[in-house]
Amino acid sequence: MDYPKSIPSAGLVNGKFIDENPLTGKPGSLIPADWGNGVTDEIVTVISAAGLVPNESDNTQLKTAISTLVEKNRVESFASKEEAESGTSSNRSMSPLRVFQAIEKKLVQATETLFGWARIASQAQVNAVADDTTIVTPKKLGLGVAYSFGENGYVVFPSWLGGFTIQWVFITVSVDKGYVTKPWPLAFKNQCRGAWASYSHSGNAPFFDITTPPLVTNFDAS
Repeated sequence: MDYPKSIPSAGLVNGKFIDENPLTGKPGSLIPADWGNGVTDEIVTVISAAGLVPNESDNTQLKTAISTLVEKNRVESFASKEEAESGTSSNRSMSPLRVFQAIEKKLVQATETLFGWARIASQAQVNAVADDTTIVTPKKLGLGVAYSFGENGYVVFPSWLGGFTIQWVFITVSVDKGYVTKPWPLAFKNQCRGAWASYSHSGNAPFFDITTPPLVTNFDAS
């Protein structure tokens, strides 16, 4: 819509309407019927589109209609829950709720064949060796692991394997029928389940024996 610039008889001055001046006898601008009807029709169309009934005594309807239509378009432009979850629309707006719903739809429990999410296992879950829905961190996987390699050394398995310990000591028996006691590098947590011996010698081979049962804190040999 624009001023009726194409109608000379409208009497526009600088492209706009002017009032009549009785003192100078200058006539005022005329509003052509087509132009007046056009302006009114455009305003009424907006009011009706907003669901209002045009009322010639209410001068606030156009503002109300525009606000109503803007809000309606805003609401209608937002994606539905289904649209957010499908992720296929490229012309819908996403509210924080819809963003959360879209992410939640994709976050499923991870399995051996399905990509997804999983919680970090607690140490108790790792030790129980029963849960198959959580993820084990290196720290929890290796809790209780210890080792020392040398002439006297040990390997301690992680707590979820019971802390099973393997260790070794080197003992010199220099006197025939002598008796030697040597501490284990570590004291066994519960008991020594068994011991295996190997020996080397020069001259006459000494008899080598292991006390039964092996002790928790030291190794006895004669």
